Amino acid sequence: MPVQRFRTFREARLAQWMAPDDPRLPGRIRRWWSIAARLSPVRPLRGVRKFRTLEEADAERESRRAAR
Repeated sequence: MPVQRFRTFREARLAQWMAPDDPRLPGRIRRWWSIAARLSPVRPLRGVRKFRTLEEADAERESRRAAR
Protein backbone atom coordinates (compact mmCIF):
# COMPACT_ATOMS: atom_id res chain seq x y z
CA MET A 1 0.00 0.00 0.00
CA PRO A 2 1.57 3.30 -1.03
CA VAL A 3 2.03 6.10 1.48
CA GLN A 4 0.28 9.39 0.74
CA ARG A 5 1.21 12.72 2.29
CA PHE A 6 -1.15 15.63 2.66
CA ARG A 7 -0.50 19.26 3.50
CA THR A 8 -4.03 19.96 4.79
CA PHE A 9 -6.98 18.04 6.19
CA ARG A 10 -8.97 19.09 3.13
CA GLU A 11 -6.54 17.26 0.86
CA ALA A 12 -6.86 14.14 3.02
CA ARG A 13 -10.66 14.27 2.93
CA LEU A 14 -10.67 14.66 -0.84
CA ALA A 15 -8.35 11.66 -1.23
CA GLN A 16 -10.91 9.46 0.58
CA TRP A 17 -13.81 10.55 -1.62
CA MET A 18 -15.24 8.02 -4.07
CA ALA A 19 -17.74 8.74 -6.82
CA PRO A 20 -21.19 7.14 -6.34
CA ASP A 21 -20.74 5.12 -9.55
CA ASP A 22 -17.27 3.79 -8.63
CA PRO A 23 -17.34 -0.03 -8.97
CA ARG A 24 -15.14 -0.42 -5.86
CA LEU A 25 -17.71 1.31 -3.63
CA PRO A 26 -19.95 -1.71 -2.80
CA GLY A 27 -16.95 -3.79 -1.71
CA ARG A 28 -15.68 -0.95 0.45
CA ILE A 29 -19.08 -0.56 2.10
CA ARG A 30 -19.26 -4.32 2.75
CA ARG A 31 -15.84 -4.23 4.44
CA TRP A 32 -16.89 -1.33 6.70
CA TRP A 33 -20.10 -3.18 7.62
CA SER A 34 -18.16 -6.32 8.52
CA ILE A 35 -15.75 -4.30 10.68
CA ALA A 36 -18.68 -2.61 12.44
CA ALA A 37 -20.40 -5.97 13.01
CA ARG A 38 -17.26 -7.39 14.62
CA LEU A 39 -16.74 -4.33 16.83
CA SER A 40 -20.33 -4.07 18.02
CA PRO A 41 -22.37 -7.19 17.33
CA VAL A 42 -26.13 -6.70 17.49
CA ARG A 43 -28.04 -9.43 19.23
CA PRO A 44 -31.76 -9.03 18.65
CA LEU A 45 -34.02 -9.70 21.60
CA ARG A 46 -36.29 -12.68 21.30
CA GLY A 47 -39.92 -12.63 22.28
CA VAL A 48 -42.36 -9.85 23.02
CA ARG A 49 -41.86 -7.34 25.80
CA LYS A 50 -44.76 -5.45 27.31
CA PHE A 51 -44.51 -2.29 29.37
CA ARG A 52 -47.11 -0.39 31.35
CA THR A 53 -45.71 3.03 30.44
CA LEU A 54 -43.38 4.61 27.91
CA GLU A 55 -41.03 5.49 30.76
CA GLU A 56 -40.59 1.79 31.59
CA ALA A 57 -39.88 1.01 27.94
CA ASP A 58 -37.35 3.85 27.72
CA ALA A 59 -35.64 2.72 30.92
CA GLU A 60 -35.33 -0.85 29.62
CA ARG A 61 -33.96 0.40 26.30
CA GLU A 62 -31.37 2.56 28.08
CA SER A 63 -30.30 -0.34 30.30
CA ARG A 64 -29.73 -2.52 27.20
CA ARG A 65 -27.80 0.30 25.54
CA ALA A 66 -25.63 0.75 28.64
CA ALA A 67 -24.96 -3.00 28.76
CA ARG A 68 -23.56 -2.89 25.26
